[in-house]
Amino acid sequence: MTRKEFHYRLTWRADSVQPGAHPSRQGGGVHAFQRLVPFLAHPDPRRLHLRASLGDPSGHYWVRLHEQRGRITVHALADLSASMGYRGHASKMAVLADFTEGLALSSNRMGDAMGFVGLSDCSAPDFLLPPTRQVGAALMLAERLRRFRPRGGSARGLRHAVRYLPSRRGLVFLLSDFHFPLGFGKQIMASLAHHDVVPVVLWDPEESAPQASGLAWMQDLENGRERLMWLRPALRSRLSQRFQERRERLVAMLRGFGREPLFLSGGFDPDAVTRYFHAG
Repeated sequence: MTRKEFHYRLTWRADSVQPGAHPSRQGGGVHAFQRLVPFLAHPDPRRLHLRASLGDPSGHYWVRLHEQRGRITVHALADLSASMGYRGHASKMAVLADFTEGLALSSNRMGDAMGFVGLSDCSAPDFLLPPTRQVGAALMLAERLRRFRPRGGSARGLRHAVRYLPSRRGLVFLLSDFHFPLGFGKQIMASLAHHDVVPVVLWDPEESAPQASGLAWMQDLENGRERLMWLRPALRSRLSQRFQERRERLVAMLRGFGREPLFLSGGFDPDAVTRYFHAG
């Protein structure tokens, strides 16, 4: 079986009191030393620092405070509009399913709970998995995604995504091809500002550089409809140029919300996801 796990890490501290794998705001654990605090603030005689206590001219007792590591909740928030049904070098739904499976295995290894919300043009999710640490439930959902054929005419249901996410800050992977107006993308990102959102852009090489020539069926990337076009070399070049311009505008918009987008082109690569987090 192909390895699908990846490693994610946070740039912020979790506020969960449950022990886990991430740096936490909570003190009193058994991990890295943080600082000395008065005994009355943390009355634990096992952590008494004799040298600091004996050397205090006021006669106060001091104890060591160590870092506690905590758990978080991670979510996959998926765009299931018609354009996500695109099949080129790879099926976008297959890539989405592979990512969901990888996230399920990775979050389970980290001790985190994982949830999934899939939305298209309605406020009600097409797929909903409440946060769980039962990896089997997420793996079963990934298999259902492989068989799903998106039909939603738009991604406007993503505006309602925040109501299905927990109030406590978590890590959210926003999975989409982002083939909607950039103004709409800004609305979605702004609505999720409470969370740490990683935009995962699912594109296919054939979208930016069509391999066909002459008469060919081309799919509208916003609504999923197909139409017959005559692909002249000049038109193919113009399509590629516009796609590159679209990418630049999308990157600039997402950077405005503090995150670089993660592009997955033509398939799911767990090592690329790990490199994304280690690159900061």
